[in-house]
Amino acid sequence: MKNIHYFIILFSLLLPNVLTYDCQEICNITVYVNENTPNNELQWNLINLLSNRTLKSDQYEKYQYSLSNPSDYFEIQSPMLKFRLNELDREKICNKIFFHDDECSLQLQIFTPTSFIILFKLVILDINDWKPYFKNDYIHINIRENLPINYRVQLPIAYDHDSSKYNIDHYEFITNDTQIIIKDIFQLEQIHDELRLKLLKKLDCEQKDNYQLEILAIDKGGLKSNILHVNITIDDLNEFQPRFKQRLYHTRISEDTPVSNNSILNTIATDDDCYDKIILYSLLPGDVSNDVFPFEINKYTGSIYIIHELDYEKISTYRFRVKASNLDKVTSSIVPVIIDILDINDNQPLIQMNILNDYKTINANEDQDDFIININENIRLKQVIGTILIRDLDSMTINKKLSLKILSCWPLKNPCPIELDSGFGNSDENEKNLMGSTNYLIRTSRLLDSENGDERFTIVLEARDYGDPALISQRRLVILIHDQNDCIPVFSQTNYQFRLSETTPVGFPIGHIEAIDHDLSDNFRRIQYKQINNENNRFIDINPNNGSVYLIEKLSAGMTLNISVMAIDQQNESLYDRTNIQVLSYNEEECLPTFTQKLYIFNTTEHKPTPYEIGQVSADSCLSTSIEFSYHLVKDTSSPTSFSIDTRNGRITVTRELDREIQSFYKFYVESFNHKSHQTSQTEVHINILDENDHYPIFDNSLNNAREQYIYINKSLSLSRRHEIDQTTNNIFIARIYATDEDDGSNGVVNYYFTNPDNYAFFHLYSNGSIVLYNQNNLRLPYRLEIYARDQGNPAPQNSKDSIVIYICDGLKREECPSDESYQQHQEWLYSYDNNNNNQYKTNPSTTNFYLGSVFIMISILLCIVIIIFCIVWNLIIRRHLKSKHEQIHNNGLKSPTESYNCRMEARKNLLVSDSLCDSSPIIDGNHRLKSVAV
Repeated sequence: MKNIHYFIILFSLLLPNVLTYDCQEICNITVYVNENTPNNELQWNLINLLSNRTLKSDQYEKYQYSLSNPSDYFEIQSPMLKFRLNELDREKICNKIFFHDDECSLQLQIFTPTSFIILFKLVILDINDWKPYFKNDYIHINIRENLPINYRVQLPIAYDHDSSKYNIDHYEFITNDTQIIIKDIFQLEQIHDELRLKLLKKLDCEQKDNYQLEILAIDKGGLKSNILHVNITIDDLNEFQPRFKQRLYHTRISEDTPVSNNSILNTIATDDDCYDKIILYSLLPGDVSNDVFPFEINKYTGSIYIIHELDYEKISTYRFRVKASNLDKVTSSIVPVIIDILDINDNQPLIQMNILNDYKTINANEDQDDFIININENIRLKQVIGTILIRDLDSMTINKKLSLKILSCWPLKNPCPIELDSGFGNSDENEKNLMGSTNYLIRTSRLLDSENGDERFTIVLEARDYGDPALISQRRLVILIHDQNDCIPVFSQTNYQFRLSETTPVGFPIGHIEAIDHDLSDNFRRIQYKQINNENNRFIDINPNNGSVYLIEKLSAGMTLNISVMAIDQQNESLYDRTNIQVLSYNEEECLPTFTQKLYIFNTTEHKPTPYEIGQVSADSCLSTSIEFSYHLVKDTSSPTSFSIDTRNGRITVTRELDREIQSFYKFYVESFNHKSHQTSQTEVHINILDENDHYPIFDNSLNNAREQYIYINKSLSLSRRHEIDQTTNNIFIARIYATDEDDGSNGVVNYYFTNPDNYAFFHLYSNGSIVLYNQNNLRLPYRLEIYARDQGNPAPQNSKDSIVIYICDGLKREECPSDESYQQHQEWLYSYDNNNNNQYKTNPSTTNFYLGSVFIMISILLCIVIIIFCIVWNLIIRRHLKSKHEQIHNNGLKSPTESYNCRMEARKNLLVSDSLCDSSPIIDGNHRLKSVAV
């Protein structure tokens, strides 16, 4: 029975299962067939299907069958009903058709010519021919840490197109030895048509931040799906705040640290969260404005940079905070930062003037380049004019002392009118003042006189600190010396003599007197002429303003008048001078012409265009105007050829260009000649040639002043010895140059200057041409100096056409010096220090090399002497040893041949001494030969 039951089941699966019912007008036919049944088996004879329903089969054979509507699945070839598709796939056909209890069927209506209708239903039975599958093989999900147990996460489900009889049964993990722990943490949960991942434990991102799951779906027929790979990332809860590695960040930087992308300090913070490790840094500058705050922080690395220049004198310490926060800015930490700015000597000393109101210019600005002081020429000696304060913004640890000195005072023709008083009583001590003694008094150093050129002085003050490197600053002080009414009017002559003819009419100007006031101001030079009461005042009158003398009463022949006249300063009547005027009256017939002056002095400048008039001589014409007389130069062997005179009026003319450097003074005589009586008179003429600035300075052409010089100094002094030198003087004499100017006076005074002003930071160039190196800090050798000369001529100074070039080179690095090999007059000096005399002296390097060579030669000679002595002593020891051996043989009755030794020694210079070698050669004529060689 059991076998029969299995057979029936198998037959029902393989063959269509046809169910028919009795029908009359409408007949329902249901056919059951398994999917994937071959197409040749999917056809049915309608007559046979109806014959099962009634015995009237003959009736159905006569019918013509047709479909009520066209069908995609069936066709009728009467009486056969056929399935049109090649395969019967339940899932394709019924993908969009849902029936109760997963029934999948196809229905159609078949008509006959009569009213008989067949309702055909094809039920497709499912078989397990589909595997479950996940649409995606890989998914990524995020799960936040610390979620409660039994928390569920939705997962994608697997799909199976089979009916519920064969669709998904369950899901499971694919586990191996390394993933066994997965089942302790996660559980798959299938509820209805959903798949969920259930948490069995709390997740901790800091312990494990990622899980890899592999999931399979298995259907009820046992088929397995593809593997679903689930990548689970555990999201961080941000439960930890950033933590700095240090509780305080403290560093020191120099104020000259440049603005750059180089970090000066790194602040580092860490976060124990597993994912939220991005830390953002920010600065909290505190009281300092963000516009001037000099630091910036990289918000990702925590590195601090300089974005503005630092200045110790403004802020010496920066205190601020750095904030580290997470990307979401929920948690943060703050750490204090201290940055100390180290001072450097970057500020020049400041020179501040405080001038007394009596000498200060109204509305003067103390910050202007030229500070102007006004003083009167009658100011008393050692009068305090004001004070000078020297300040340095750098700290006292950098600059422990400051000094001030007068660098230059121009013009040089007069001594400087002021001096600086620091309280030591000696201005030379100024450079040794300590920081606390930086106040200086400005005093007058001598009595002043405007008339002697004390009008304007330009003084350059130089302040110096003692930092490393030392810095200097300069300020110009202009002293204006105002003229005072202190000069007495002085007559040009002590006595004036005028000769008048007895026929001279009243009102005739008989002469002119003149007094000169040397005050510079026009107001102080106003002079009034006044006669002293005298009985002769009735004959003449004097113009009080110009000194012209007029005859106001006629004179008789032979009269002599003596009149005293005063020249009075109009501003100060206590200033006056006196002179005497003598008026002689003569007879025209007896009088001879006479020059008005015994000596005429004229001044002129050289190189004026010729011809030009230089002056005039005149003789009193006591004769009648109708009698002619003339002027002539007295001719002799030394008579000048550069001048001529107008014979009619006595005007002297320069006819040839004058050169003071050739001849600076001329002396000759002028003669007046009476053409009627042929009588003559003479006067003396002096002509002074004044200098003009027509020559430029010329450097000396000696070898020591060649156009290029090479000076070698030794910078390799030890620090200790250099410190000793600095305690006394840190100046090194380099060279001395000399230029001459053929002009006289200030026109011929020569000063020297560097063409490059930067050279003054290292070298002093004195007015005598001496060049001194006073600052070796930051001096890079070789160094080039170029010097030119300039005179002090007026109206415009002249520069030299040539210049001197000096190369300062390191004596130990001569190859770096751009020297000219053809130049054989190099001044090569090495500088050393004399501890006894506290002075620097110069040593020629060639002399030093000679001394060193001599020392080596002496050492070699001493070594040779030692070798010779050693050989002699060694030879004596050997001979003594042989002699004792010979005596021993003789005492024993043995006969030994005579033995002798020849010793040859060679001493070679500068070679080391090796052990002496003595060889006993074969006996020759009973002698042994001994060789001792010193090598």
